[in-house]
Amino acid sequence: MGMIPSSRRGFLAGLGLGAMGGAAGLWLVQRLGTASTATLPATSLDHQRYMRLAIAQAQKVPELPFGAVIVDSPTGAVLAEGHNRSKENPTFHGEMDVINRLAADQPKVDWDSLVLYTTAEPCPMCQSAIEWAGIPWVVYGSSIPFLQGLGWWQIDIRADEVARRTPFRRTAVLGGVLAKECNALFEAVPRRPGSPKE
Repeated sequence: MGMIPSSRRGFLAGLGLGAMGGAAGLWLVQRLGTASTATLPATSLDHQRYMRLAIAQAQKVPELPFGAVIVDSPTGAVLAEGHNRSKENPTFHGEMDVINRLAADQPKVDWDSLVLYTTAEPCPMCQSAIEWAGIPWVVYGSSIPFLQGLGWWQIDIRADEVARRTPFRRTAVLGGVLAKECNALFEAVPRRPGSPKE
């Protein structure tokens, strides 16, 4: 694969702070080998810090604990926060909410410098919206298979597959950051047989 440019090393440095390593870290390094250097953040971010902000958003809707924040990678500034509002609109998942809030509040934002943090792996709809927005980095806590194991309704297509099959973008997807804390949010929701959980 060769040398990793400094912009990529900055994000990789955050892996230790995000409690990641081993196979996941190796996978991300391999994935970055195909990424466009023009859209990669130049600074390392504390993934745990921002995931905790996403968790705080999720706690606003404990029955649907999908929270998300969008961070400007050069400055570390939180640009938007959101959470699941699917009771208002079935498409308002946490990621859709935070993307829409940012687009409304800052229409001239540079999407190429952003990182989206979310308590759960983006579903195909949300990951597709991330691709269309041009957000180059996604960091999530709970995985789609974990949610399926708890009985949450999930389309069985992983976020990385959506990213991989989007030829006009090179999005890096990092999972498992504060997974234990994120998993606990979903485990705490009472199971209701036959009821949709999205």
